[in-house]
Amino acid sequence: MTSTMPTSASLPARLSRRARRGISLIEALVAMAIMAFGMLGVIGMQSTLRASADLSKQRSEATRLAQEKIEAWRSFSVIPAPAPPASSVTSYASIAGTGAVENLSSFISNTTYTRTSTVTESSPPGHKTLVVDVSWPDRAGTTQNVRLFSVVAQVSPDLAATAVARPVGAGGTREPEGRRRGIPLQAKNFGDGTSGFVPPGGGGTGWRFDNVSGLITSVCSLLAPTVNNTTISATDFASCPTTQKYQLIWGFIRFDLTNPPTDASIRAANDDVPGGVTGVQAEVIQTAPAALAGTVNCLHGYADANLVETPPFKLAVFFCAVPADTTSTPVYAWSGTLQIRASSIAATPISAAGTYATDTSTGNRKVCRVRAAATYANAAEPLGNQNLFVIRAGDGTTPNICPTPPTFGHQPAP
Repeated sequence: MTSTMPTSASLPARLSRRARRGISLIEALVAMAIMAFGMLGVIGMQSTLRASADLSKQRSEATRLAQEKIEAWRSFSVIPAPAPPASSVTSYASIAGTGAVENLSSFISNTTYTRTSTVTESSPPGHKTLVVDVSWPDRAGTTQNVRLFSVVAQVSPDLAATAVARPVGAGGTREPEGRRRGIPLQAKNFGDGTSGFVPPGGGGTGWRFDNVSGLITSVCSLLAPTVNNTTISATDFASCPTTQKYQLIWGFIRFDLTNPPTDASIRAANDDVPGGVTGVQAEVIQTAPAALAGTVNCLHGYADANLVETPPFKLAVFFCAVPADTTSTPVYAWSGTLQIRASSIAATPISAAGTYATDTSTGNRKVCRVRAAATYANAAEPLGNQNLFVIRAGDGTTPNICPTPPTFGHQPAP
């Protein structure tokens, strides 16, 4: 059998004829269809991504609007409504409203928002539940919604930290009014690097602070009875002694007679101070420097839960000027113990030493502190919010102990 193979001359000619035929119409249509489906998919994906990004932006803005309302409520500075014309002051009493509706627009979003606010008072009163709903139509016309909840307690902002102790030595990059942390906020800044303060219960006593160190550089008992923290001036200290220096320690004393006391009850402590303006008092038992060792009597003020000086009193605030000198390391440091003077609550005595874990008497009292350490060692700065809480010794059968956290047993020592 004889086979005929293409010659080398005829093969290129055949290939050239096939190449000249090109691509058929069907092949072109199939290719275009595949490309069209791919492009439709890309367009659909882009549309979905755009809608998702748009909705995300709208939801973020709705969350901001809801948070804005919550924070406006939580920024109250007083409990009762202030007397006119203090209309710019936000009070706890003014936090109210059921279904209040606001229509809002935003320059960063392509829709309008409806914000609905609801406040519910607890029963018995003591806190309010805050609910904010923000709704809006998205690009497709579907209604979207964001809801935020919060709770605000009927506690004066000035008492917000009474169950929290600031660590000794802690500082901050921004001190109140440019002064050393621990100087009372009520102290009047003289603008010359010093501040003046009239402590409650001082009977004409005034203290002058160095704004940088926080040291009390002068204790004056010559102030006129009419001088207060608004009218005090640097000239009031012109003839006052400046030799002895002092460190300040101050805080609140509050009462929680719940059986048994808990973390929550301690933080909301609101029982009456016994004895009114002659009631509970604090003192410092100073141990160093040795030449200044002894008992430092503190000055006191008494107020209701809104920090108004009218009975029934719910708390005592104490201010203690502890003497210090340059013999300590560091200089102007002191050591000792802060405690409640037992005789100041003699009608309900503090449990006897060694009975912290065993005294069950409903008539006795125990003292809790918020600071972890029981004593102060080489304290060389003003110390604020060194707070104490008084609890019942027991319920008659079971002894009460200080809830930890936020407090620690203090008197008697555990």
